[in-house]
Amino acid sequence: MNLQMPTKPSIKRRFWCSKKTIMNLKKVWIKITVMITVVITVVSCDDDFNSVGSEVIGDVNFEDNEYNATPVAYSQQFGRVQTSGLPNNLLGIYNDPVYGKSTYNIVAQVQPEGFNPDFGRNPVLDSVVLTIPYFSRLVETETNDDGEIVNTYELDSIYGSNEINISVYRSGYFLRDFDTTGDIEERQIYYSNDINDNFGATVEERLLFEINNFIPEPDEIRLLSEADESDDDADNGDSDGDTNGEPQVATSAPALRRALLSDAAADAANILNSDSDVLRTGNQEIINYFTEVFLDRDGSIELSNANNFFNYFRGLYFKVDSAPNDGVLMFFDITDADFTLYFTSETDEIDTDDEDGDGDTTEFKRGTADLAFNFSNNIVNGIVTDLNSSIQDELTNQDVENGEENLYLKGGQGAYAVIDLFNKYVEVDANGDFILDENENPIIIENPTEEEKVKTELDFLKSRDWLINEASMKLYINQDLVVSGETEPERIYIFNMDTGAVLFDYPLDPTLNTTSPILSATDHLGPIVRDSDQNGEFYKIKLTRYLINLLNEDAENVKLGLSVSQNVNVVVNAEGFTPTNNEDELIIPFSSIISHEGTILYGNGTNVPVEKRLKLDIFYTESTTN
Repeated sequence: MNLQMPTKPSIKRRFWCSKKTIMNLKKVWIKITVMITVVITVVSCDDDFNSVGSEVIGDVNFEDNEYNATPVAYSQQFGRVQTSGLPNNLLGIYNDPVYGKSTYNIVAQVQPEGFNPDFGRNPVLDSVVLTIPYFSRLVETETNDDGEIVNTYELDSIYGSNEINISVYRSGYFLRDFDTTGDIEERQIYYSNDINDNFGATVEERLLFEINNFIPEPDEIRLLSEADESDDDADNGDSDGDTNGEPQVATSAPALRRALLSDAAADAANILNSDSDVLRTGNQEIINYFTEVFLDRDGSIELSNANNFFNYFRGLYFKVDSAPNDGVLMFFDITDADFTLYFTSETDEIDTDDEDGDGDTTEFKRGTADLAFNFSNNIVNGIVTDLNSSIQDELTNQDVENGEENLYLKGGQGAYAVIDLFNKYVEVDANGDFILDENENPIIIENPTEEEKVKTELDFLKSRDWLINEASMKLYINQDLVVSGETEPERIYIFNMDTGAVLFDYPLDPTLNTTSPILSATDHLGPIVRDSDQNGEFYKIKLTRYLINLLNEDAENVKLGLSVSQNVNVVVNAEGFTPTNNEDELIIPFSSIISHEGTILYGNGTNVPVEKRLKLDIFYTESTTN
C-alpha cells in the first residue's frame, strides 16, 4: 500500500531549511549594516563638509566665504513731518544732549461722550477736571496702617526731570477733516510746523487752565467721596460713601489731573488755601465761562451732532514753555485723556429737611451729574526743533554721491539715513566680463565715466552661484560725538524708501511680538548693544531674506531708509518734506516721528576706523571644483 509522504517535514529537513534562511538573512543584514554604518559615518564625521562633499559628489567641494559690500550712505533732514494721525502723542520739552532742544505742543479736537446732553433744570457747574493718564506700571500693592490699600506705580515714557509750564487754551482754529485744496476725498494732513506757522493766534482764543512748575509724579490718584481737609483732590461727590458715613477712596493710575472749582464748591471742600492739584486763581470766572459755553447751550444745535460741535468748540491747545533749555517730555495716548464737567441740577424732590443747610426748606433738592469730553478725530502735534548749529551745517551739506562719514538719526522733526546698496559700478573687460582682484572680488570704480557705467556690484552678485547663509550690517555708534547712556535710542528701523514698507526679513522674524514692542523683531532689527559701562556700541540689522529676494530678482533694488524707532511694531508711514523744497515729498515711519531721541552712526570715509566702517557682510557657501 502506498502511503503519502508526511506533510510535516522531518526534524532534519526543518533544520536545513532554517539554516539556509539564516544564511540569507545574514547576507541581507550585512548589507544593511554596511549602509547604516556609511550613513552614520557621514553624519557624525568630524571632518568638514568640504571633505565629505568630495567623497560623495566627485570633485565638487563646498566652501564657506564672506563678501563685504560697502554702501553709499548719507543723512536726510526733514523740514516738516506729518503729525496728524500719530499712534501716540508727546507733550513737553526735551533737550537732546547731542541735537538740541525740541518743544512738543498739541492741538486736539474734543467731543462729548454723548450729544444732545440733558443738563437738567437750573444746572449749576461745580467743577471742571482735566485728566491725562501717563503710561505707568503697577510695581507694588500694600495695606497701610489705616487698612487702606495703597498702590505704588512706576512711570514709563517720561523723559527729563525738570519743571515746565503748561497752558491750556480753547482753540479757535477749525481742523477740517478733508483736503479742500486738492482731492476732497483725501483726509486732511497736518504737519509739525502747522501750529506755529499756519494756525496762528487763533489757537489761543481763551486761556482755560494754567499748570505751572509741572513735573509728572508717580503717585496714584486717590479721591474721597466726601471732601475734607486731607483731600486736596476732592471732586464733589464723584465717588459714593459707604453705609457707615465714612468716605470711600477711589483710586486710579497716575495722571496729570487738574481741577477748576467754583467758589461755592471750593468753600464746601475747604481747600481754598491748600496746595493741591486744584487750580484756584480766577476759578469762578472760568467756571462761569464753561457754564456759558456748555450748560447754557442745553438743547442747542451746537451740541446736537459731531459736525456742529467741532465747528462750535474747535478744540484745545496745549502749549508748553520752560525758562531753561531742559524740561520734561511726556509720551502718552491722548485718546485716553478727557476733561469732565461736574454739575448739579434740581430734582423733583423738595428739601424739606434743609439737607443743604441754607435755611430754605421750600427749594428742590439737587442731584449730581457729569459730562465727559474725549479727545478724538483731528489731533495735531506741533514740533519745534532747534538743532545744534554744527549738526545743522552737516545736514545741509550731504554728499549723496559718495556718502558721509557720519549718519545722523533723529526722531520727530529730525533726520534719517539713506543707504544705497550695490549700485556702484565695477570694472569689466571688452567682453563685459568682470575684472576681479586678487581676492576674486569685483573692482569698484570711483567716479566712473559714462562709458564705464556698464555693470554694477549687484550684477556681479547675481552672476555668482552662491548660497546665502546670512547678510547683516553692524552699525557702529560714533561714541566721540554721542553722549552715551540712557538718552541713546534702544531701537532703529529699516524700510523701503520708495514705498515705506518693511523689508522681507521683518514678517519672517521669529521674535516678532505685537504685545511687547521692546522685545519684538530683535533678530532682524537688533537692539542697541552696550558695553560694560552701558555705552552704546552698535546695532545689528539682518537683511538675509531681502538679499536673497534681490538676487533672485523677486525684489527691486531701492534705497533703504534707516531711522530711530520708538516702537518697531508700528509699521504705518507718514508724509514729510525736505527743508528746501515743499514739493520734495518723503516717506517717514510714524515710529520715527513719535521718537524723541537721536544717535550718530559711522558711515564710510577715510577718517572712520576701518573696523567700524559701514558695510553689509554677506556670508555664503559656494561650490568649487578640484
